[in-house]
Amino acid sequence: MSDQVFCYHCRRHHPAHEVTPVYLRGVKRWRCRHSLALSRSSSAARDAFGRAVSELNRALSAGRAARPLPRPVIELFERTPASVAA
Repeated sequence: MSDQVFCYHCRRHHPAHEVTPVYLRGVKRWRCRHSLALSRSSSAARDAFGRAVSELNRALSAGRAARPLPRPVIELFERTPASVAA
């Protein structure tokens, strides 16, 4: 995966030839050319792209939050005395 670069804007990995460095507050970050092209388009197109990225991020976050605890952690909580938990 060394030829893949993470785009901080759309939060995906892209091939190295599809991203370009962007310097923001003295920090080098990478943005895909697709997100840069959309940022130069109309405000309606930018808003639509932003909503799509936000929806993707919400779905990823909800998927992570919905995972149950691993079995060893559940067993640890079951063995913990009530006086320690309080």
